[in-house]
Amino acid sequence: SDRSDGAAFAAGGFGGGKKKAVKSKKKNKSVKKQPTINLFTPEGRLEHIRSRVDAADFSPLSKLILKRLDDGQIALDIDPNSIVVIDNFLGNDLITSMRAEALSLMPQMVPSQSTRWDEETQSVIPYEKKGVLSMQIEGGTAGYAASPRLVEYIVSLTNNLSRKLNQVLPDAYHLATEEQTNKLAVCLGDGSYYDKHIDNLGGSSDAGDQRKLTALIYLQPPNSHDGQPPYPNEKVEDDPRGGYFRAYDVPEVGDVTCIAPRGDRLVVFWSDSLVHDVSPSFAPSEDDKRFALTTWLVADKKTGEIKGTDLEVSARHFDSGENSIGKG
Repeated sequence: SDRSDGAAFAAGGFGGGKKKAVKSKKKNKSVKKQPTINLFTPEGRLEHIRSRVDAADFSPLSKLILKRLDDGQIALDIDPNSIVVIDNFLGNDLITSMRAEALSLMPQMVPSQSTRWDEETQSVIPYEKKGVLSMQIEGGTAGYAASPRLVEYIVSLTNNLSRKLNQVLPDAYHLATEEQTNKLAVCLGDGSYYDKHIDNLGGSSDAGDQRKLTALIYLQPPNSHDGQPPYPNEKVEDDPRGGYFRAYDVPEVGDVTCIAPRGDRLVVFWSDSLVHDVSPSFAPSEDDKRFALTTWLVADKKTGEIKGTDLEVSARHFDSGENSIGKG
């Protein structure tokens, strides 16, 4: 799993009312002029993020597949390996400001801790990620003063994405609208990487972890990967800087989909099912340091469910033996 330290803060209390659009004269009545959003104000930034969530296509997360149940029956369920990749999610101005805030927080960041499957002991063990620093973005007066745009992004994304998805997902996949946990992480280069893992292993091995949906956004400069192949045709070999997100069994069992850490790219997937890792990352310059802000939306307390790791998935990706794929 990839749990961040500290308790989650409630996604509320930073908002502001919506501004009324100012009517203007139009020469062409068939074309409606969109109200200008002011990114210099908290209210404007919150509204901008809301509008970006509303405009984005998250439909792959509601894709249904046939699944064999423990009793042998066949049923429809959400595809556990569905993934959404959205480029240019927030726009150059906001993502550039968010990266500047992330850079200013580096003195507060500590070596990142996580857990992984250990084949020798056949158990989940803690480990320190090589060359990775991280911290939790906190709310409250001090946290907001230190990184207002990062806080606003987490708050608005949590509230608006959960509400949007809850309208189309089955009850077991419903998300809390005002609760999350998060982590700001930076790969310093020199081969820093993430082992193959599932964010939330579910079941007794990760008791109490209610993270259901992972939404990470890359804070690289907006032009970080210009001229390279677009998703889903990206390969680790495309860029010597590395740091690629690798999703296993996507789009089909046995496949590996590579996703470049492009600036202003949002990647969303199910926390309790997608097997993934990060390829070794190298940073020839400060601009090449791989920043990612991950927001985990948690299961709704009344109806949401966290799935345990599928035994067949565990056998292929984590257990020893001839069917093991091994670590990424």
